[in-house]
Amino acid sequence: MRTIYHIAILILFLGATAFIPQDTSTDVMECAEKAGPSAIYLKDFRVELPAAKSGEPPPMFRQAIVLRGNNIYRFNLCNSKGEAVIRIYDSSKLILSSYDPATKKESNPISFLCRKTGPYNIVITFKDGKEGEAIGIMSHVKINESRRSR
Repeated sequence: MRTIYHIAILILFLGATAFIPQDTSTDVMECAEKAGPSAIYLKDFRVELPAAKSGEPPPMFRQAIVLRGNNIYRFNLCNSKGEAVIRIYDSSKLILSSYDPATKKESNPISFLCRKTGPYNIVITFKDGKEGEAIGIMSHVKINESRRSR
């Protein structure tokens, strides 16, 4: 019964998102391919932000999304100008970031095992508050069937 419920929810989600227009331009598709062969493209975020003004916080792109629990999502960035950073928040709590300012370590792509279904915020900024242009890609990662049976 529970499996039928999950299948019905997945069909509803896929059916609802099938009619949302997505940018399928060449640069978006090339960026989506960088997520890897196991990643299934779901959504893209085109981001163009001005430089931060003196004394003000850096401009940011914010998108609220709903993620399903027990799924792996992958986020990757392709920069046209500047160095973008993507962060995932659950409410106001930072869950994952593509950049750690303490170590200056950058990760692209980043994968996120969503533990609970619910709303999340995707935030994209540019390092040091500089202006920039980037494409962010959200993908679903297939879990290897052999791993599921364990």
